[in-house]
Amino acid sequence: MARGRILATKWGMNPNSSSLGVDVTFLLFGATALAMATPIVGALLRWRKPATPPTSPPVSPPTAKDA
Repeated sequence: MARGRILATKWGMNPNSSSLGVDVTFLLFGATALAMATPIVGALLRWRKPATPPTSPPVSPPTAKDA
């Protein structure tokens, strides 16, 4: 019995198969990368700008109407 030969090779996605597995994989990797990058970006922004204590509004002196 003669063995078959490979006549051609196609690169790319197969139109007859679902690409949902590939989409879900990239969504998971993207969500993981975003979850890891968010605290790092927040720390860098916080590090560049020093925290300032909140200031209270100026207090007006009491008037005769307040007494």
